[in-house]
Amino acid sequence: MDSVLATLSREERIAQSVWIATGPEEDISHYVKTDQIIREHGIGGLIFNQGKAAAQTQWINHYQSVSKVPLAFGMEGEWRPYPNQMALGAITSGSLKYQMGARIALELKGLGIHIVLAPVRDADVTAALQERHLLSTGKYTSGPDHTEMDSVLEEVPGFAGHIATDASAMTSLATCFEQGDDNAGIAIRQIQSLLDQDKADTAAITLRARMILALKYWSGLQPASPADSSDNKAFIRDLYKHSLTVLNNSDHSIPLKGLEGKKIACIAINHQSTTAFQDMAGNYTRTDNFFWYPGAIAEDSLLWMLQSYDVILAGIYTAGQVPESQSGIPDGMDTFLSSLSETSHLISVYFGDPNELVSIDGLRSSEGLILAYQQNIYTEELAAQLIFGGIGGQGRLPVAISDKYPAGVGVSTPANIRLQYAYPENAGISSRKLKQKIDSVVTGGLVAGAYPGCEVIVARKGMVVFHKTYGYHTFDARIDVQKKDLYDLASVTKVSGPLAGLMLLESMGLFSHAGRLADYCPSMKGSDKADLEIKDILTHQAGLYPWIPYWETTVKKSGIHKSRFIKHDASEKYSIQVADRIYLKSNYRTKIYREIKKSALGEKEYVYSGLAFFLFPRVIENLSGEPYEDFLANNIYHKLGAWDLVFHPYPSYPLSRIVPTEIDTQFRKQLVHGYVHDEGAAMMGGYAGNAGLFSTANDLLKLFEMYRRMGNYGGEQLIPEEIMKLYTRYQFPDKGNRSGLGFDKPSLGERDGTVHDYPCPGASPSSFGHSGFTGTFAWADPEHEISYVFLSNRVYPTRENDLITDMHIRTAILQCVYDSIIE
Repeated sequence: MDSVLATLSREERIAQSVWIATGPEEDISHYVKTDQIIREHGIGGLIFNQGKAAAQTQWINHYQSVSKVPLAFGMEGEWRPYPNQMALGAITSGSLKYQMGARIALELKGLGIHIVLAPVRDADVTAALQERHLLSTGKYTSGPDHTEMDSVLEEVPGFAGHIATDASAMTSLATCFEQGDDNAGIAIRQIQSLLDQDKADTAAITLRARMILALKYWSGLQPASPADSSDNKAFIRDLYKHSLTVLNNSDHSIPLKGLEGKKIACIAINHQSTTAFQDMAGNYTRTDNFFWYPGAIAEDSLLWMLQSYDVILAGIYTAGQVPESQSGIPDGMDTFLSSLSETSHLISVYFGDPNELVSIDGLRSSEGLILAYQQNIYTEELAAQLIFGGIGGQGRLPVAISDKYPAGVGVSTPANIRLQYAYPENAGISSRKLKQKIDSVVTGGLVAGAYPGCEVIVARKGMVVFHKTYGYHTFDARIDVQKKDLYDLASVTKVSGPLAGLMLLESMGLFSHAGRLADYCPSMKGSDKADLEIKDILTHQAGLYPWIPYWETTVKKSGIHKSRFIKHDASEKYSIQVADRIYLKSNYRTKIYREIKKSALGEKEYVYSGLAFFLFPRVIENLSGEPYEDFLANNIYHKLGAWDLVFHPYPSYPLSRIVPTEIDTQFRKQLVHGYVHDEGAAMMGGYAGNAGLFSTANDLLKLFEMYRRMGNYGGEQLIPEEIMKLYTRYQFPDKGNRSGLGFDKPSLGERDGTVHDYPCPGASPSSFGHSGFTGTFAWADPEHEISYVFLSNRVYPTRENDLITDMHIRTAILQCVYDSIIE
């Protein structure tokens, strides 16, 4: 350092104190001029105002190469994308803020930056920056023309920092420096003139030059090379998650409980289109979106529509969220919010400056009030997750805004009672690996023609970390697969419908897996199936016949429907609709039960059979006293917020949201669309146990996440843990039978780490799930805390397409999840 100083002339020593600003100008002449200034004047450094990382690192390395004395680089590193100062103040974890400082340092050092000119006033952040040799600044808060003389700081005992000033717009320095590209040269000449006139201290100039050289030596001056920031979004999410502050929580309204009995509206205040807050709320349950903004529909009409809702979630958006803008509270908003709180239970989220809350009386009357400090994708999504208990309230108000809300106030709320929606790194998974691996497997299937489209959703540690749709409804590529689309689950229905009902009934003491079939299905009395044990039936070793093609009795050899069984117009006698304009005889279910009763009974060994699942809905109805589908919806699906886990979706849902299955040339003579694909389930009216359920990927995942959590979800034990453990464990492994009670399980015996290890090498012995004929798959692994759903319509246009199985696509994707876990 001293040796470098000794080589510098007086002019070069002065130049070390002169730094110039450079920005994102696309005109190459700007960079050429900057290059010229560095070569001619030997300035001390540059300040980057904004720009893209790749271009910035390129120019930093270039400028460093042409400078006689190594340059230092500063950056106007304001907070984006990290929380602003107010939100940061709400975070109680010093460790988390220290990590933020460490990440900022890593990122900026990777860009070749040595000084950060941002409002860093947090001790933990500052410590992390300084420890990594990145100079932080105590940035001014008042106007530069009101800044006191630097001697005030210089006289502070122990002060050994640098004092810098921005000369671009300061009238007090206008006499010394003029704006333009000649700033550097003019400044150096002016200071030399002052030295020549003995109006400046040569020793002070040398001291300042030495201090700047010392700063450069301390900072390291490494070449610019962008750091790996693949997990940055996950960390930023954690910061915002810890900042959200619950100010009101009357009657413990947050998190919301009892979704099955609540009609919920989600309204965006001062916003005109669907928000991320509303979209995220819709992931948890069925919500209806509304909007209020100046000039919107008549307020009375909106309030009239909202009065029928049990709960109103209000996201309040303002323009006053960055220092340059003004308050964004429009006239009439306060009055409208007050009216909302009188209409029904109101939970409000304020995306803005807490100091503005004082002027919004309507917000303070909310049963639940969440302060989110800023509006961005993180705060909007996390606020909704907080309301539904995916995350908990942890933040504390950093400033006093009223007597009711002093500094430090904040209500803690329960977390992890429902799924979170996060990034892979939040759950210990590499986002890069997960995306690359799953995309590769799915794309391979698309290219091969295994399916026209599909959907994949993955959760780990209670967090949805991957959710993506691929392809189209059909190979003609007319309709993209969307996340709100419903797929025919086929045999995944067995473990999602009747099995859920039986577990619930067993917990009520109304059913036992150790009972006999005739105990619960009297129609089987007098047959060779009367004494079959339920446990053997659920593990597919009761000897039941694999499958009966019931539909064949309704079609002539010529392929024409038999008129005594099928009509093309509905009537009281022909009321079971199996497809568009195809109605089955109303009493045909009785014929199906008779066929099962008289079917051949085989040896008591493992043979997969779905016959008993035609009987289980009847068992559930007899024991519960409710229609099968209502019992499941009221006691399980709606409690999960899984309103899109349904039987017989059409016409309740438009066909554009229902993915079609097969072009049936044998029985229904049409594209099966909106009706269950399985012929037997269709002949039961679509409300069956072997098939019949349709679902979105998100709602089916809720069910399997509840299973993974051993029956607990939404703060409620829906199925007792002991029942879940009983049904999901191996029952007869000594017989080589890998089944649980209804659930499929990993293969037994020696595993060779290949695709032959069902479902995949990474699956633990505690895991369980089921596949579906239409190209579906759902799996839960309690040991590794994984829930996974794959939905496709591989049977379009024909069931003869077995590529999805031949290529092991469904299970290969599951292995991708295990392979992406960060050790």
